[in-house]
Amino acid sequence: MYRTSGFAVVALSLSLSALLACGGSETGQQEAAAGQTAAAQPTQMAEAQQMAQAQQMAEAQQMEGHEMGGQQQAALPEGVTPEMVAQGKQLYGGAGLCNVCHGPDGKGVPNLGSNLVDSEWVHSDGSPAGIAKTIMSGVDASKSTTGTAMPAKGGSGITDEQVKAVAAYVYTLGKGAK
Repeated sequence: MYRTSGFAVVALSLSLSALLACGGSETGQQEAAAGQTAAAQPTQMAEAQQMAQAQQMAEAQQMEGHEMGGQQQAALPEGVTPEMVAQGKQLYGGAGLCNVCHGPDGKGVPNLGSNLVDSEWVHSDGSPAGIAKTIMSGVDASKSTTGTAMPAKGGSGITDEQVKAVAAYVYTLGKGAK
């Protein structure tokens, strides 16, 4: 199987489209149209990403002073923005892998990950910075409430900035607990 870059495919498609369009046959015109569709795909993907980012920003703006992490929230602490919380929520359920052990709702999975929704913070002071420090360093199995270790960054490949976003979201989970 050969690997080709997206650029090479687009360039080949455009070249083929131009050559076939000049030929004028019905088959050539259909193939030219297919080449133009292939060339438009990267643009369509970029537009879809922009739409997703716009939706994420709109959700983040709606969150401020409203529901975050399933609970009614007060103002966010200094340095935490609604955009960070929205990004953190997305990472929590995706690339951050948090939901695998802590559950999709943050209530924990028995013998894997602790509850993040209650008001008890075992490995930090519950501040976004404290939560981020715990995520960055992980938790040794001997100190874990479940007996299962949490690797640094939950074993994911998220960046340090993404860790801060996840910490902002996790902070909101615990703030709703009474």
